[in-house]
This record gives sequence, C-alpha cells and structure tokens, in this order.
Amino acid sequence: MDIPAGLTWSLRKIWAGRDVVLSTGGFDQFQHAGKYSIQKMYKHLRHYSSTVQWKRITCNSKATPKAIFVTWLALLNRLATKDRLVKWNLNVDKQCVLCQEKEETVQHLFFECNYSSSNWKVVLQRIGVGVQRNTWEEEVMWAAKKSRGSRAKDKVCSYAFTETIYAVWLQRNAKLFRNTLDSSVAVSNRILYHIACRSDDSMRSCIH
Repeated sequence: MDIPAGLTWSLRKIWAGRDVVLSTGGFDQFQHAGKYSIQKMYKHLRHYSSTVQWKRITCNSKATPKAIFVTWLALLNRLATKDRLVKWNLNVDKQCVLCQEKEETVQHLFFECNYSSSNWKVVLQRIGVGVQRNTWEEEVMWAAKKSRGSRAKDKVCSYAFTETIYAVWLQRNAKLFRNTLDSSVAVSNRILYHIACRSDDSMRSCIH
C-alpha cells in the first residue's frame, strides 16, 4: 500500500516499516513462546541485505565513535558534500573549499584533494606505509583488507583511515563555516594522538 500523502517524516518511516513486516508474512512467524523475537526478525531481514566488503572498517574498529560514524556516511556516500547539496536543489558553490580546484565529492575529498591527500600522506608515513592509492575505491579496498587483519600494523592502518576521514571532514567544515584551516602537520598529529590513545602497546609501536 502506498504511503498516504501528508504524513510527517516519522510517520512515513513507521508506515514503511509496516510494509516491511507485511512483506515478511507478518509478526506471527517471529514469535517464540508467545513473545515477539527481535532476533528472529533481524535474522530474517538480513537475507534481504547485501554484505559490503568494508563492514569491518566501521564494525570492528576502536576508532573514536564520531570518526566511525562519519566514515560510515562517507562509505555510503551520504555525507553532505556539495555535489549532493546541488542535487537537493540548494544554491551552493560546487568547488572544494579545501583546494578550490575541483567539484567537492566524496571521491575528491578522500583523497584526490591536494590538502586531504597531504594529510593522508603524512599519516601514512608516520605509520610506516609508503604507498598511497590513486582513487577512493582503492583506498576503501585497502582499508577493508587491513580491517580484516589481526596484526597490530593492520589495525593501526584501519584506524588511521577512519580517523583521517573524520579529520578531513572537520577541516572541511571549519574552512566552510569559519574560514579556518589547520596545517597538515597539526591535523596528522591529532589523528595519530587519537589512534595512540585507543591502542595497546603493540599498536603504538607502529606509530613513528
């Protein structure tokens, strides 16, 4: 059944949830001993969702919660980058505020932009990684591979990816709304500090 017109955002979400339940056959099949089982419903709905290769970047991370959340939005291409704002019919300048060279997209911001790329390069050097990937997709695949590793170095690389995305997004907002921008050295030092604070001795030994 179509969602009735005139409903608030929250009521539209509730109505859409009703359709999901009805599409599964109703609540009765998810009852256990006469009580509704959230676990049964969750396991059933999981069959309708595809597994993403990068899930451990956010679900298996000890990075700061805000960094994980912003990274999750970036991975889903749900950050309010300027290219998306334009699609929402907002009258904004599409140019990247960090480099003033190209249109601001997730792919450009992480890490085609000269400013964000320089931050990421410094962080990688400090954790002993000499090679920087060329595209956002390649960076994500690299971080996803590291997030599945058990070595201290792999964990540090995964956390560094998450914290750098968050740091760049903060700098983007600072430049956009307050016209301030920190140096790559200052930003990378903060990133590595956050990683060190949430790491054990074996992981901290990977930071130089």
